[in-house]
Amino acid sequence: MTDLQTRKAIPAAEETPSAEALVRSIGGLAVRLSEVMSKETALLAAGRTPEITPLQPIKADLARAYAGRWAQLKAVRAELAGLAPALVEGLRHQVARLAEAAIENERTLRRVQRAADRVLAIIAQAVREQRTASTGYTRDNQATRHIPGTLGFALDRRF
Repeated sequence: MTDLQTRKAIPAAEETPSAEALVRSIGGLAVRLSEVMSKETALLAAGRTPEITPLQPIKADLARAYAGRWAQLKAVRAELAGLAPALVEGLRHQVARLAEAAIENERTLRRVQRAADRVLAIIAQAVREQRTASTGYTRDNQATRHIPGTLGFALDRRF
């Protein structure tokens, strides 16, 4: 067996990045995730929900990578004490920015959801009122038979 075949047969063990590399990676991921959340928040506030769809997989990938890097950093926790204070402070700053972006994003999502729910309630009420006020096409123009409280419609709440 040649040296190349041996290397292919034995999978390379993944090296855990250093604490410094992980802190830098987490900081970068926090910046990019903050940017995506801020863009999503702005699009929601502007009512441009169709433009949010392409951001969702990016946001999910960044969030997974961010969580994965934190898990790796926990594994090398002992190395954190030797890091430069400026690097640690930079990470704290980026994580704080991410937290602010996440809070604002959640508030905006809830606000948009409440508005959509109010619009749907208004539409449902209008349909109910229209159904009870309608008259039929019978000989004596009596109202059509309708069971009160029944209403059928479907909605897709995904953005």
